[in-house]
Amino acid sequence: MAEASLTKILDVSKEKLFAAITRYEDYPQFVTATKKVEVERKAPGQARVKYYTNILGKDLWYVLEHTEDFEKGIVSWKLVDSDLLKIDNGTWTLKDLGNGKTETTYALELGFKIWIPGPVLKTLTATTLPSVIAEFEGRAKKAGA
Repeated sequence: MAEASLTKILDVSKEKLFAAITRYEDYPQFVTATKKVEVERKAPGQARVKYYTNILGKDLWYVLEHTEDFEKGIVSWKLVDSDLLKIDNGTWTLKDLGNGKTETTYALELGFKIWIPGPVLKTLTATTLPSVIAEFEGRAKKAGA
């Protein structure tokens, strides 16, 4: 299992970033590893999403239960089921700094059912954070979400 967290100040409003994060159906358009998603809205602020992706050259699927709270600026998720993942939990925490800037923290806890060397897993987790944040920032700016 590996855990990582990264905080950055982004030049995009909390509203636009929150919208980009919670439009799961759009992920295949801009999240590099995501090939397809199936979204089930259970209630306002809740979604169950099945992701089809490729990690470390391996196709896999996983189902996450998402909880969204715009006022608190938090989108969290936990793993429900997967073919290869045993842990996939995390949060986006967004703090409005005004003037179209948002302090963004992306935290991730990841573990696989198959053995992956610790250094590879830590590198995967650590290198994923900056690229994921950049993809969502780009999407929020481009989409004018």
